[in-house]
Parts: sequence; structure tokens; C-alpha cells
Amino acid sequence: MRFNYPCLLYWKLRAALLPAFVLLLVAALSPNMSQAASIDPVKFKQALFGLHQQSVKDKQLRLEESEDQYNGKAAGRYRYRDTKFYDTGSAHLLSHIRSDADRPEILHIIEVYVYDNKGRVVRDFGSVSLPTSPAYPTRTLLNFHRYNGELHSFRQFNEFGDVTYEVCAGLLKNRKLSFSLDETEIKPAVTATLEYKACFDGMETEWDAYAIPY
Repeated sequence: MRFNYPCLLYWKLRAALLPAFVLLLVAALSPNMSQAASIDPVKFKQALFGLHQQSVKDKQLRLEESEDQYNGKAAGRYRYRDTKFYDTGSAHLLSHIRSDADRPEILHIIEVYVYDNKGRVVRDFGSVSLPTSPAYPTRTLLNFHRYNGELHSFRQFNEFGDVTYEVCAGLLKNRKLSFSLDETEIKPAVTATLEYKACFDGMETEWDAYAIPY
């Protein structure tokens, strides 16, 4: 059993932008954020776009494109274009770009997926900017995946090194397992359980090594 992670992240990011002012409030008030970011969100976004270009270079691609409009008072006047880039050979989703519908050089969202030689997502990265101020990202996401038998888990870091989200799903000793945790739920009573350890022991922790994503 495997959860469809790219779709999950897409809808999480889409929800984060609707309405736009909510994201600004979260960024301003979150108690877990340091005064200075360990990863520069602007440089990360630039490097992530470079990784996107590298990942689609010389590939036979299938594109899925759509246009829509944001909700909310602040963002409602902005239209956007979503483009998903699939490798036709493997059918893997390589990346997702959301840009201004009228000015495609202005990027609101970039997501890039990195696969292992078994065709599994091992890392993926996201950068989210508000349509009202696209030059400076409001969310920088670094996601690491782990596979243990029939379990698939991922852990999400932000640019400050905070763990903001965790998910695990699959089978553990022939028993169905599925749970998700936000940062407020990741507590010692949870992390000490057999189920949590099966999902997350051995997970990649060197998040800051991916300041330039690869």
C-alpha cells in the first residue's frame, strides 16, 4: 500500500494559498520559526527552478496544464497556470510549476521530485510564493521519504529545520497502518511507539545539506 504523495503535497500547497493572507499570518506568528533562516528561501527557489530545468532536460514529456483563479480578497485578482511535467517513459511526475497566467516567468509554486533506481520518491522540494509578492517565498519545503518493507513514510522540514509534517502508510506485520502528524503532535509519547519507529527510524535528517536541492 502506498499513498499518492505528489497529489497530497499539491493539494496541501494549493490550500495554503487560499486565501493568501492566511499564509502571511502564519509566517509572521509561528512560534517555531527562528529569527534568521538557515536556508535562504530566495536562493533555494532559484536553485529549485534550476533543478526543475535539469530534471526535464532531454526527457520525453507529457504535460498537464490548467488555469484557475485564486480566492480571497488579496489574491482574488490573480490568475495562475499549473503545469505538471511527467516523464512519458516512467510515468513519473517530475515537477509541478505554478506561474502567473499572464506572465509565465513569475513563479508562485515550484515542486520537484527525485526518484531512486526503483522508481520511488526519495526526496522532493517545494517553494511557495504569494501571488501578491512572488519574489520572496513564504514557504520552503524539504521532504524526505523512507521505505521499510511495505511502509512508506515522509518527513517535512521547513527552511529553519523545523519538522512541520509527517506521514506514514502501509503494512506493518500484515497490519494496516496510516497516520499523519503535524508539528504539535510529534511528541515523545508518539515517537517512542513501535509504529513510529518502524516508519521513521533511519530517516534522512541532514536537511541543511539540501540548501541547494538535488
